Amino acid sequence: MAWNHTDDEKMRHLLRLTIGPTMRLSQILSVAPYPLSLFQRNYSLASVQVQLVIFVRLLVAIAVAVLTVSSFLVLFFYYPKLLYLPTVPMFIKILYYIGSFLQVLTVGNLLIGCEHRRPQYETYFERALVLVRNTASQGDCQQTVWYRNTIKALLVIYSSVVLMFPFASASVLFDIGTIPYTIVHLVPFTVSALILLQYYCVSVHLSSISRKLNDRLETLAAGTAWGQPETHLKSVYVPHGQDHSFHPVKPGESLFQRIEQLRLLHVQLWEMASVLFDNFSPVIILILVSTFASVNIDLLELYQCAKHATLSPFQLVLKGLYAGIKFFFYFLIAYPNRLNQKEVKNGG
Repeated sequence: MAWNHTDDEKMRHLLRLTIGPTMRLSQILSVAPYPLSLFQRNYSLASVQVQLVIFVRLLVAIAVAVLTVSSFLVLFFYYPKLLYLPTVPMFIKILYYIGSFLQVLTVGNLLIGCEHRRPQYETYFERALVLVRNTASQGDCQQTVWYRNTIKALLVIYSSVVLMFPFASASVLFDIGTIPYTIVHLVPFTVSALILLQYYCVSVHLSSISRKLNDRLETLAAGTAWGQPETHLKSVYVPHGQDHSFHPVKPGESLFQRIEQLRLLHVQLWEMASVLFDNFSPVIILILVSTFASVNIDLLELYQCAKHATLSPFQLVLKGLYAGIKFFFYFLIAYPNRLNQKEVKNGG
């Protein structure tokens, strides 16, 4: 990106550093729209380069979705023994087909429909720049740093699972059906994991901004800003108008005016969070239902395999680990809400 040394470019750079590798990897794998206004460099959205990238990514997304559906059909008709063991009850087989259908539906929805979510992503980044500007002078607390490191660790864990799963499957199954089997399991897993990590990233980002605003609000409410206006006023900007432009707080403004301005920033933050979570909700519900079905199928099948001793201890451990990692999706779904509710309570 051409560094123009403008205030806007510095804020964009700061926001890009805050986002981390999850969003970039999601863009590369077509799970997030590319290029976002934050990442499109100096190219216009109507430029040939950008339109070519969007078209190629759409073709890749369609190809991956078709490949996933085709792999499932190949397993269903030619390798049913890889889908489930003959000893499992019929209801587990029915659950497996339902769960697989939901996972395929999730993949198609998230990959092919990805570009339609561009306005939602770009609106978030544009509005977040105002909040980033207002909190840029404040450092992240240890809790926020820990959350961001957790996201990076989870990204490494999920990436390791994706890389190791084909080799583990091949070493256990010894069958050409391993290829469609791996595709059917890994594509929904990868797509769901990246979407949930995006959700977690955004929640940590919003809670971090909220925590900084709360800290500043507590300082002002305690009256400690009296007598030292320059320290607090230089970095405080107030959004106004439909374009979310901003202007610095004037030194002559009273303490109560500053508190009201911070309150307005809080309102803007949680309005943005509300819209964002509404946009995420359909996707999260789809992932939640498909994960619930998939995890329960894995656990029931694991129980049947252990009961009838149809798998080796190594295979049982692999199945148990895979089910446990998918079960952790529930944490990525539930914890961000708790994180933001905590900050709302602190702000109240």
